[in-house]
Amino acid sequence: MLFSELMHQHLFPATIAALIILIAFSLVLYAYVKRKINTSALIGTLILGAIILLALGPRFGGAGILALLAFFLSGNLVTKYKYDRKAELGVAEGNKGMRNINNVLGNGLSPVIFALLYYAVSCQSQSQSGNTILLLGFSGAVATACADTFSTEIGQAEGNPKLITTLKKVPVGTNGGVSLPGLGASMLGSGLISIVGLAFWFDLQMSSRTIFLLTGICLLSGFFGGIVDSFLGATVEDRKPLKLNKHHVNILATLFGGIFAILLGCYFGIQTQ
Repeated sequence: MLFSELMHQHLFPATIAALIILIAFSLVLYAYVKRKINTSALIGTLILGAIILLALGPRFGGAGILALLAFFLSGNLVTKYKYDRKAELGVAEGNKGMRNINNVLGNGLSPVIFALLYYAVSCQSQSQSGNTILLLGFSGAVATACADTFSTEIGQAEGNPKLITTLKKVPVGTNGGVSLPGLGASMLGSGLISIVGLAFWFDLQMSSRTIFLLTGICLLSGFFGGIVDSFLGATVEDRKPLKLNKHHVNILATLFGGIFAILLGCYFGIQTQ
């Protein structure tokens, strides 16, 4: 296919993608000015966003940025949810919810890995569509990050947590504590990214059944990724010998969410498109 023909075929999606990127860039700068993120987080967000945009290419880069933007905006909103109450309990995000580079890497590193894997496979296969299964991994990782953020911020404000490994009641803010409101919020966060992820599947012109299946896989992967985050929090976070902090746990959980999405996709017969 000639370059001019390719540009003509994807001109409208490219225009929408450019608009999404412009909005995302503006909102990140606005968040920085409003002190929702610090300088290190601003730089990290822009770098990771650029890598994802380039790795997913002109066809899927806009959809990838849209998924991250949905997580970024919704994450900031749920952080504000009953912030004063969470502050009284001593579990609110520090610095009035301001995010730093550790937050960015904890939630953004795994999506970058899946985006780079997508790029590598696409280059080898010389396919315009690339590999659907790796786009699913990317979506599962972002869905996990969103599910965990929703679960933490809403669950700590509303729930009476129990330790995920023993189901015994624990104080709010205990690593590995889960509650019904938190689990419900986790499903909501994962569902949000699953819906936004439709931007990937519609562009591949799949059947309604396949799109429904991919959306469901993303939803389940994000939710179970959040469960894994809680389990790791209860078993290895801030414990010897690994001494993993919450950001390390976030990376592992989002990796799990992406890999779980890929495994489910393979099980249900999702192939390279």
